[in-house]
Amino acid sequence: MKKSLWIAALAALIDRAAKLAWAAADFVLIPGVLGVRGTRNTGMAFGMLGGRPYLLAALTAGVMIALFVYLRKKRLPGYAWAGFGLILGGAAGNLFDRLAYGYVIDMLEPLFARLFVFNPADAAVVCGAVLLGVYLLFGKEDTPDARA
Repeated sequence: MKKSLWIAALAALIDRAAKLAWAAADFVLIPGVLGVRGTRNTGMAFGMLGGRPYLLAALTAGVMIALFVYLRKKRLPGYAWAGFGLILGGAAGNLFDRLAYGYVIDMLEPLFARLFVFNPADAAVVCGAVLLGVYLLFGKEDTPDARA
């Protein structure tokens, strides 16, 4: 659990640093692959629920608390705890933006798709969800029945 909190803190710190550095940027980072274009997102993924920052902040906080309560007594492998830390840190990064500004700063744009712009917090949440998903689909719980 402690390592998850360190991972969460690191993810939130990277997110904050990127947002401070690139909030108003507009340049190509990797030609044809990734650009940096600072935008303001008042919604969640793909702008859903736009203009409701405090509702989204409450939902984010609720999910963070529920996930924390659910996982705190679980015996998980390291990669699942890393996933939890990434989700927690990413959620905290975007929650900070919603509460401080009323929107989330997005800046990373895949140039090969141009469908969305995201931030390091979003990437952390997605990577963390993949790790937890792998555990939920393929991992074995360390219970007396599972060891038999």
